[in-house]
Amino acid sequence: MDALDRHPRLGVCLDSCHLYVSGVDVGDPAAVAAGLDEFASRIGLDRLRALHVNDAAAPRGSNRDRHANVLEGELGERLGAFIADPRVQALPAVMETPGPEGHGPDAAEVQKLRDLHKRWTRKRRR
Repeated sequence: MDALDRHPRLGVCLDSCHLYVSGVDVGDPAAVAAGLDEFASRIGLDRLRALHVNDAAAPRGSNRDRHANVLEGELGERLGAFIADPRVQALPAVMETPGPEGHGPDAAEVQKLRDLHKRWTRKRRR
């Protein structure tokens, strides 16, 4: 951001798998909240423009960016913590999952993500 003089059009996309395999437990609501707090103070939430949402096929901290289908990877149900924080609700989300037979996400994969989002946002409201 600083190297580009904080250009007003410069935005950031957070990727659930990239964060997880880099060591951030995006399946833990407290870790997601802390990460977004740090992002807000260092970069600014106004710079957060999108999410890439996919489960991780490699363990946390492995530094191996391997995507898994929703609910089928290392995060499983806990992926919901990443998409349930109130600060990301208005952001567009892109699925980067392999999908059935490796042909990308299909309608069923999108529905799994919608259902996961509904469960976790409902859980946060309680």
